[in-house]
Amino acid sequence: MQPPASLKALADPIYEAFYGLKEQPFAISTDPKFMFFSASHRRAYEELLNGLLRDESLLLLTGETGSGKTTLCRAVIGGLERNVSCILHQPYMTGPEMLRLVVRDFGLVTREELRRGVLAGADVAQLLDVIETFLRTLVPIQARAIVVLDEAQSLSPTLLDEIRMLTAFEEAGRRLVQIVLCGQPMLLNTLKTEPMYALNERITRRIVLQPLSKDEIEDYINHRLSIAGAEGTITFQPDAVRLIGDLSRGLPRRVNLLCDRVLQEGRVDGAMAINGSLVKRAARSLAGAPPAPDTIAESAVAEPEPEDRSWLSQFRSRTGRLLIVAGLAFLLVIGAGYGVYANSVVESDPGVPELPAPPPKRTGGAPQPVRPPTDAELLIYFEPLRISGEPFSGQLPHDSHQLD
Repeated sequence: MQPPASLKALADPIYEAFYGLKEQPFAISTDPKFMFFSASHRRAYEELLNGLLRDESLLLLTGETGSGKTTLCRAVIGGLERNVSCILHQPYMTGPEMLRLVVRDFGLVTREELRRGVLAGADVAQLLDVIETFLRTLVPIQARAIVVLDEAQSLSPTLLDEIRMLTAFEEAGRRLVQIVLCGQPMLLNTLKTEPMYALNERITRRIVLQPLSKDEIEDYINHRLSIAGAEGTITFQPDAVRLIGDLSRGLPRRVNLLCDRVLQEGRVDGAMAINGSLVKRAARSLAGAPPAPDTIAESAVAEPEPEDRSWLSQFRSRTGRLLIVAGLAFLLVIGAGYGVYANSVVESDPGVPELPAPPPKRTGGAPQPVRPPTDAELLIYFEPLRISGEPFSGQLPHDSHQLD
């Protein structure tokens, strides 16, 4: 592992400072300075540039989402001299809304004037008249006007037909505005429908942008790192490049997303060499999946917890568990011995009375009637009274009341 760019970078959570970069190398933007010319991108660049230089009015650029269509258009427009351009990214708009944005981006009005000025309520015919007047002023100075419609596969048929009306402006055999339709491959099917027949016939160039090949992934990564000021401090190992190519399918936007997260994971580990393990962690993070079990285990090995000498940690240890088991066994032996001793004492002591026998259980049946005492039993009971010589008054001894 190589040291970071500076000691201050160690405390900076942003990986650009840690790796000594001047800016984000893998930002999701359409900055043309990061344009990478793969074989497909170079061919598409030359085709599009050649069509604009030849004043062709309607060109078509298709490619999968994230393949770099908008960046390519900005790079081509940036290579042209004396031009005014408008790149529209909102496909869900009406005809007047599109034309107002064209007027604004051409610099004819400001945002505030467009919102509250005379063009705020203008219809399609009035807006087309304003645009045509402006386009004719560009002819003497040999300037060109370019309109790029991004995400064109989502444009309504009505809006596409109004775009065809823009291509009708010309002077002295030269088209006054050039339009580039950028969209996903499904746009080709839309243009083949019957309502789009007139527009489809006007397309002079059909350019297809292909993803990066597996051999171009590493060059693409190094290209963007060098523009951001890496100066060879970051290296992507072959297994990391191979994984990035497989996961991104060669689409530049996906490569950017993955590499950006990989560098963030590398900053956490302090790694200057990016390997396949970091790429897997970055991919799981982008997918919103929890960390892999092996990653958690590696983190535990890399950063061991400090030794805990408390009684709880000693109990959890193997020695502590053995001591606890031995103590429990000792208590069981003591308890069993005491039980045997107590039993022997009880059996050897004759002074301990036995428990009385339980009363006999009463069998079922009705209770027996009480027998009245006989005369002889009564005489025996009252014999003390008779011997005392006092006549029997019918009152028992110690009665406290008198009978009437």
